[in-house]
Amino acid sequence: MNKKNETRKELATAVNEKLGLSQRSAAEIVDTVFTVMKNTMIDGESVKLVQFGTLAVRDKAPRRGRNPRTGEAMIITERQMVSFRPSKRLRERLNKD
Repeated sequence: MNKKNETRKELATAVNEKLGLSQRSAAEIVDTVFTVMKNTMIDGESVKLVQFGTLAVRDKAPRRGRNPRTGEAMIITERQMVSFRPSKRLRERLNKD
């Protein structure tokens, strides 16, 4: 299985081809979508994309860890992270044999 990343430019090209918009307009649309998603998550809310999945902000508690380079024990500070939960339909399509 080839592993390939989809870039913003490739997404903009797909929007351009599908909707017939200029490349600049398509890039602005893609950037606007990502900006809205980012700002929603910064506000602590989830982003639900029907038939795709949900991006949610989770709080991670502080915990003990080790510096892999030195082996020194340390405390990993509390932080927030984004988790993705795929929709049932996407999971079914991914696991389809």
